[in-house]
Amino acid sequence: MTCRAVITLLLVLSAGSRGQERGGVKATVALPVVIGALGKAHASGSLSYWGRCDIDHQLPDFPRLHPTAKNSSSTVEALREIFSDDPEMRVTQEPDGTIRMTETDAPRDLLDLRISHISFKAAYDDSWGVPYDPRFALAAILKAPEVQAFMQSHDIGQQNEFALVNGGGQVPSPNLLHIPADLYNVTLSQALDYVLRTFPGIWIYENCNSVTRSRVVYFKLFEVPPRG
Repeated sequence: MTCRAVITLLLVLSAGSRGQERGGVKATVALPVVIGALGKAHASGSLSYWGRCDIDHQLPDFPRLHPTAKNSSSTVEALREIFSDDPEMRVTQEPDGTIRMTETDAPRDLLDLRISHISFKAAYDDSWGVPYDPRFALAAILKAPEVQAFMQSHDIGQQNEFALVNGGGQVPSPNLLHIPADLYNVTLSQALDYVLRTFPGIWIYENCNSVTRSRVVYFKLFEVPPRG
């Protein structure tokens, strides 16, 4: 075996140890629990972790969790109990109320990547839905040239693919709920937080091992049901 082959094998084995046996909880089980906790506090949040990125599913898998939290004095405490089976998970709350659920070994390179400009403007073309739908807003963020160049140069695969097509037609009324302005010189995580200001919910950043790439990532935005 050549020296290069040995190094490649070691890198693959090392990647396999990161996040090994992590994730795997179905979104249909985990998402209502996490969204329910955030909804009770009328809070938005983020979840960054190692998972599996199962290509047979359209939804991300989640870290291990307890389905219920008992005797919790706050949403942060409830979420800490929910994720108590995950020794790497840390749950904190920022001064603006945003709740962060982050595994300590989850890479932040993409989240800290700075983007010069993200356009959320509506236009009479196939991207008019961008400011009116968080899914299309997420697509606009991830299609930023800086993001695509970084992923290519670092051999990072993307599990979920996005299209900005929204059926064409007339631009919706500006009176409808929509992202109000473009962003300039922000990190990817700041851009995701910005979308949640208009569409409260949670953004998810899942990292997964890969035998063909340095790793694979999966991004998703889920809205929290409005106050009732």
